[in-house]
Amino acid sequence: MATMRMLTNLLFLPGTMVLAMLGVTVEEDSGILRSFINSIFWGIIILLIALAWVD
Repeated sequence: MATMRMLTNLLFLPGTMVLAMLGVTVEEDSGILRSFINSIFWGIIILLIALAWVD
């Protein structure tokens, strides 16, 4: 259970950090901005891995 919680926190970390910088709580955001930031962040990471894999 603790491992799953840690992985979930890691997955949501980029969006949570952006919300903290903007001074917005997770409850105020309803997950929209956090999900958008997480999608962009992890999408770029996966894209960079895929591009490195092709070379």
